[in-house]
Amino acid sequence: MTAITLRQDLDAISDILQQTFAIEPFKRDYDMAFSAIAEILYRYGMAENPRNLRFRFILCMQEFFDGIPQDQWRVKDPAFVKQSEEFAVAKFREWILEQIT
Repeated sequence: MTAITLRQDLDAISDILQQTFAIEPFKRDYDMAFSAIAEILYRYGMAENPRNLRFRFILCMQEFFDGIPQDQWRVKDPAFVKQSEEFAVAKFREWILEQIT
């Protein structure tokens, strides 16, 4: 795969996650999102279970919250939640790159 293709696939993964986050939390289909991500990663020889990918993403999200004292979490603030999602997506992309390269 070329670097351009890898970049496009990473962008596609980011888009899948961002589209998922755009949906109301209790209506999100995480199984579908992480299945689509697993299909992309399979092209790079990563045969990942979608549930394992979801768990990995949760760990990336947890890293964001671990860096902030709990009394400063603003989980009802859309900007704060968006910041946590963007952080997790970036960390998830980094993890994917580490696995592929």
